[in-house]
Amino acid sequence: MTDENNHPVLIIGGGISGIVCALELYRLGVPVTLIEKEASLGGLAARFCCKASEACNKCFACVVDKKLKEISEQSQISQLTGAEITGVAGDQGSYKVSLAKAGNASELEAAAIVVAAGIDPYEASGKGEYGYGVIKNVVTARDLEEMLRFQGKIYRPSDGKLPQNIAFIQCVGSRDESIGNLYCSQVCCAYALRLIRAIRHKYPEVNATFLYMDIQPAGASFHDFLNACREDKGIRFIRSLPSRVYHSPVTEDLRVRLADTERGEVVEEPFDMVVLSVGMVLKKEAKPLANLLGLGLNEEGFLASPAPGNGIFVTGACAGPKDIDRSITHAKSTAALVHNYLNGR
Repeated sequence: MTDENNHPVLIIGGGISGIVCALELYRLGVPVTLIEKEASLGGLAARFCCKASEACNKCFACVVDKKLKEISEQSQISQLTGAEITGVAGDQGSYKVSLAKAGNASELEAAAIVVAAGIDPYEASGKGEYGYGVIKNVVTARDLEEMLRFQGKIYRPSDGKLPQNIAFIQCVGSRDESIGNLYCSQVCCAYALRLIRAIRHKYPEVNATFLYMDIQPAGASFHDFLNACREDKGIRFIRSLPSRVYHSPVTEDLRVRLADTERGEVVEEPFDMVVLSVGMVLKKEAKPLANLLGLGLNEEGFLASPAPGNGIFVTGACAGPKDIDRSITHAKSTAALVHNYLNGR
């Protein structure tokens, strides 16, 4: 086994997957260097709010906060934020990785490399028929969540008022042949429903309409959670993918055009606000990183599994859509694989 004091495991990406993988490897006695391009750790999940209603709805946002606190207190894990990978040389257990940080160049040696590059939300403006970026009261689920986390309330961007009737449109940027994203992002249904439940708990007067193609299960307890949502008289489920969102010519309300399968006709319904549940795409910065490491993409456009035995590993949602819970599980299993790889050389 290579002298790990000189050759730590390098983890690229300081989101929840990278953090958990780093903590697990440290517990296994493996020295780790965690590299994050942004100024702070946490990634996308660090901006999520707790979605508890009457009880915990298992969104795992609190777990992200706990892991961030845990790694911030762990001085023995080297953490480089604001750093970017500029080059990779070497192979199989003896990599030399070039970094740029604040205009300064440096080089690290690594016994293994774990890529936890993360994902980006699909850019909702790419679906012009929904009016994101043009119609003020069309927002993404992430926009709405950040209102709750950082401002403690939700409101219509046009006038600051509490919306009374919100449409949640699913599969924006997923399962869509017109944009080439045929895959299901898997987490959006549960994510949106948890957000709805949290909003309904805080604002019982707000009604929500959940517009979907299919509802993807998410975890062993999801069936009971979904039943609770269906029993909530303030949540309406319509199996339909809307074709258009636009301003009403008469009022400030939004109009959503959709096929009502129960009535067998196309209808237009008024809403105060429309929330788009956008899918996942591979983080933009991950593609040049993949080129540096010789990694390919799978058919869904995420990072493909590397060839076994070369000391490069991929973990988290950059390998395919995952929620926080499954990203954590994947990161832990990746840490075990890395540990076995190091011990087996």
